[in-house]
This record gives sequence, structure tokens and C-alpha cells, in this order.
Amino acid sequence: MHERLHLHPVLRPLTQRHPAPEGYLGAVRALYGFVIPMEPLLGAEAEGRTARAPLLAADLECLAEGGADRPEPPLAGDLPNPATAAARLGCRWVLDGSAHGGRAMLPHLQRSLGVGPDRGAAYFASAGLDLAAERRSLQALLDRFVTTEDTCREAIEAAGATFSALERWLDQLRDSCGTPRP
Repeated sequence: MHERLHLHPVLRPLTQRHPAPEGYLGAVRALYGFVIPMEPLLGAEAEGRTARAPLLAADLECLAEGGADRPEPPLAGDLPNPATAAARLGCRWVLDGSAHGGRAMLPHLQRSLGVGPDRGAAYFASAGLDLAAERRSLQALLDRFVTTEDTCREAIEAAGATFSALERWLDQLRDSCGTPRP
């Protein structure tokens, strides 16, 4: 699933050899539309975590400078319902993992598009975030709440449901924009 998402037409501009600025903007808008409604679902299990939504909002504001006013990106609605601490931690694991992936993509995006932590790529740079501290926080919460086979299953299922919800969201955006299927 993770690899499929990297190759998804909506996110593909992030890894293309020569990404177009509009494709990059579309990917940032798509991520914003997913992260904004997803982060509140993390509840108390977001302890020790910095919200990513403000980074995406800052990126959108920066990317819109000098361009036409753009409408607020649509927000995903078909999201998992993580009812337990273990499930919320499974969702958090997916969202936090995107920060590590974003940092790995950042050098390519900087070279190819001229973006940076203060120029439309705060989300990919994880600007202002202490990812090591957040990882320790997440690990402590996992050690506390994911201790049995049942809670492990809940966390894994919620992570899978989060990936699936992101894929459905990207498919919805692709289909509404007429982006060709691979």
C-alpha cells in the first residue's frame, strides 16, 4: 500500500525527476485535505507531537503568493474512526511516518522546484519539529497502550485503515480532476 501511494498520480509529482510546480501544489493541497481532518482524530495520543496542519497551511500560503487566489482545498471525509488508544496510535504512526518520508524527499524538491523550509516546503522539511523527540514520545505511548495481541491488532488495523483512507482520498481527487489513471 505504501509503495502504491508513492506512485499515486496525485502524489507522483513529489518524486518525479522534473516535477511541475502545479503538480507539487496539487500534492500539497491533497496532503492538507487529508491531514487537517485526520489530526484531531489522534486525541490524547497526539501527546508529544506537533501538528503538521499548520506547516501545510504555511506552504499553501507561500505557494499562492503572486498567484491567483485559490479556494480552500477540499477536506477528506471518509476517515477511520480510531476508537481506542491503540487505534489512534496506529493512525499517528502513519501520519508521523510521512514526516520522515518528507525529509527524505526535501533535497530533490529543493533542487528541482526551488522550494525550501520557508519557501513552500515546511511540511516536507518538518520545519520546527524535533522528530527524534516525537519518535520517542510515540514509542513510549506504544509501549504503554499496545501491549497485547488485541491492542497490537487494533494499531495495525488502524494504520492500514489510515493508508486506505488516504488512498481513497487521493483517488477521489484524481477522479474529480480528471487526472489519468496509471
